[in-house]
Amino acid sequence: MTSFSDLGLAPPLLQALEELNFTAPTPVQAEVIPMALAGQDVAGQAPTGSGKTAAYGLSVLQHIDVTQDTMQILVLVPARELALQVRDALKKLGKYLPNLRVTAFYGGHAMREETQSLKQTPHVVVATPGRLLDHLERRTIIPNQLKTLILDEADKLLELGFQDELVEIIKRLPRRRQTMLFSATMSDKVLNLIRANLTRPRVVNAGQDTDELPENLTLLGQVGPIEKKPAALLHLLHQPETGRALIFCNTRDRCEELARFLVGRGVAAEILHGKMPQPERDKALMKLRNGSAQALVATDVAARGLDVTALDTVIQYDAPDKADSFQHRAGRTARAGAVGTAHILATPHEQNHVQKWPVAESIKWKTMHAPALPPAAPKAPRPENVTLHVSAGRKDKVSAHDLVGTFVAHGGLERESVGHIEVFDHYSYVAVPRQHAQDVVQRVTGAKIKGRKIRVSVVM
Repeated sequence: MTSFSDLGLAPPLLQALEELNFTAPTPVQAEVIPMALAGQDVAGQAPTGSGKTAAYGLSVLQHIDVTQDTMQILVLVPARELALQVRDALKKLGKYLPNLRVTAFYGGHAMREETQSLKQTPHVVVATPGRLLDHLERRTIIPNQLKTLILDEADKLLELGFQDELVEIIKRLPRRRQTMLFSATMSDKVLNLIRANLTRPRVVNAGQDTDELPENLTLLGQVGPIEKKPAALLHLLHQPETGRALIFCNTRDRCEELARFLVGRGVAAEILHGKMPQPERDKALMKLRNGSAQALVATDVAARGLDVTALDTVIQYDAPDKADSFQHRAGRTARAGAVGTAHILATPHEQNHVQKWPVAESIKWKTMHAPALPPAAPKAPRPENVTLHVSAGRKDKVSAHDLVGTFVAHGGLERESVGHIEVFDHYSYVAVPRQHAQDVVQRVTGAKIKGRKIRVSVVM
């Protein structure tokens, strides 16, 4: 079996891989890394979960000269969540490269925040095309020292209409560069993108996303008139086995309308859609991840690339138009060997449409029966956890370990009572038991972490 050390990776990268418990390269990593290290262009067909981020990430990190204050690597991705996910993965892989700077640029928050961060030029930029083009036009990023361009999830970049932006961005990059492209499918549009922008690429085929869903996923469908859907959804959310749920709608307006309905009926529900500012999206995801929200109502675009661990249930409130959307939604649960359930609430017309897809063959359908909605529905149990906002983050040199220590020493909590923690650049979120939340806020506010007083408040 090939090991990472056999691939010629530098000791700092091997040290990070060992810390991350990456024991052996996946097939796509074993193929891509030697080609990429040799400076060749690569066109890879790689399904979700194949390890492609580490495949290109390890290769480009090895070539970075951290002594130079220049942008050397550009990764273009279709969605903000994927930009953050790739940025974090590259930071972890490059943890032992001294002074490595990796940043993510995406729409949904103020441009000035990103411009401020460019006072120190990042070595690696992970970006959505629209926001990167903004930077290029303002000349806040000058890519004249770029070594490698990576087009990640190329099929999604094209599907979401970024073709014109890609053409404009690539025109502004140095011609002498390495280019790598990865896509779950190789449509004619993707092949045209490869022909236009890659030079004698080495082709890697690690398979494609299949029409199969995890064996440990149960597919359930309910059929009835559209007016019965709200009661059926509420009934599902009141079942103990439903647990944490991700609910899909087809439009932003439907997301907002449905979340208002659920909150009015006592369900701790959050919204996620493409027009929300990034801090609000971060907060909504955090509350689902740490158990201080029971349900997240989302559109497909906003949920692209989400990987929420311990997600018990997916509910497709609106039936999707395409089979791959159905698969993407249902596959958000039952990940990494866990057990999960995916429901779809459908009108008879929607059922006829969905049943044509091979991926939906195993749905167990039944007639939609749910208790009629009373004027004031019984409230669902409130989540056990509450999310607290802490006014210090990564830029203040604060770590999750620091936060646990502070909440134990000053907040009076047992170590195991401190829940899920996420640290962002300028703030952090910490989950604590609901019954202790107000007391913890009072105790911890004013405490010092790394010599700086912090403020703590409940996230509403």
